[in-house]
Amino acid sequence: METECTAEKASSSCGFVALLLTLGTTSLMNGSLFPQFDAIFMFARDISVTFSAATLLGLGLAAYRAPRLLRERAIIAVAVACLIGGGALLSLGLGFSAPAPLVAGASLAAIGRSVATISVSLYLARLEMHATAVIIAAAYTVQLAARPASSLLPPWVGTALFLAFPLAAIALTARGARLYFDMAHDRPSPSDIAVTRPASFLAPFSALFVCLFLFQVAFGFALRFGEVAGTPRMSFLSAIPLALVALYVICSRRRFPADGLVQLSALAVMAGFLLATQPLLAADSGAADVALLNAGNGLFIMAAQMALITIAARNPLGAITTVAWGNGVSALGSLTGAAAGMLANSAAASMPTLRAAIPAVLLLVFAAYVTIGLKRFTFAGVIDGIDPVLVGATASTENGADAGEGTGTGAETEAGATPMPAARTPEEAFAARCKAIASEFSLTPREAEVFAMLARGRDRAYIEEALVVSRNTVKAHVKHVYAKLGIHSHQELLDLVEG
Repeated sequence: METECTAEKASSSCGFVALLLTLGTTSLMNGSLFPQFDAIFMFARDISVTFSAATLLGLGLAAYRAPRLLRERAIIAVAVACLIGGGALLSLGLGFSAPAPLVAGASLAAIGRSVATISVSLYLARLEMHATAVIIAAAYTVQLAARPASSLLPPWVGTALFLAFPLAAIALTARGARLYFDMAHDRPSPSDIAVTRPASFLAPFSALFVCLFLFQVAFGFALRFGEVAGTPRMSFLSAIPLALVALYVICSRRRFPADGLVQLSALAVMAGFLLATQPLLAADSGAADVALLNAGNGLFIMAAQMALITIAARNPLGAITTVAWGNGVSALGSLTGAAAGMLANSAAASMPTLRAAIPAVLLLVFAAYVTIGLKRFTFAGVIDGIDPVLVGATASTENGADAGEGTGTGAETEAGATPMPAARTPEEAFAARCKAIASEFSLTPREAEVFAMLARGRDRAYIEEALVVSRNTVKAHVKHVYAKLGIHSHQELLDLVEG
């Protein structure tokens, strides 16, 4: 008999537990597991995070370009095998202080953890959005408050939990997340759909992903800067701002305050970098700077994860790409920030001025991006700007009728019938409307053909074949049509035609 957590209907309680498990895995990794690596091979931690980022970005790219290659059962099986096999090698490497099995085990475990992260995010995307907001706010608050305890666990306990948590998260969410793999497998790839509907999917270097990268640089820096014996400085005070946000989300039915959290996050991160440049202000060498950096990162990552999951729910065909790419970019940011933190640590021993200079440079770069790069960026704008793709629609029926090819005149009359001279068929009226819009906005003849096909819901492959042109040519025509019409989504195009 299936339990509530393994049933195909998503459960809020299972979503909360699964997210808490994946977040706990990260805490155990940084607070318990990675400090053990330094005495054996200090670069093992960076190699494992690189494998995690590569796995996430690779799955995101595959889901965007060739989703038919992604078999959910096979991916889950590989993830479980990586966690079990990686755990065995990891134990061997730690037990015998052997770098080779240590690196291999950590890298395999990283692959399994990455799949667990995607599975949990897809599972949460199936829930009602307010329930997801409560889960995210509560889970991140608990994780940040409990993170200092991860460094107090016996090493073998921390390692065992690090391997068990993602396995449990996969067990709780894999079946519920399968819907998105099945959906993507039987339909055109997002890269094909994006040719004719560019607003339906986030670009790889969209402002959202750039934000994720930069804020994770701050997190990676906070992890390594001033660490003691390989263990990050941590403070439970970091969780206080998150707890207040969680309380607000639980008590309010309003939209998740993502943009407000980004602003608060930016202030906390910049204050943290400022304290890092002035160690004497950091309360007796305490962790005030790190507390601010971690609080800022926690606030931002809550908002970012909510945005990624909301976008995934809004456009299920791009769900895997969105959550995988977003988390992969975050991992790359952590790597970059960790490298800056290590550089600052090594500089402090020989040249104290550099210890203050590095966070000062990061503060300047971060402040410049927040004030200039994010001037017109809002999470709400990114989410609302996604043009949903109807999962059940086909190219020929998306607009309610198969309207023929190109800008042709459409329906034929029955043999021997005499059409009414003053009446027009729906197709003729539709073609006339498209022709009038093309003339009004000065579309070229070829652009008018592309416009009419877009209005009929034709996809990239259909247009490419009908006009005998390349994929890039179709993409260029679509871009020109959107620009001349002054629209940004396929829905706006339909609204214009339906006038």
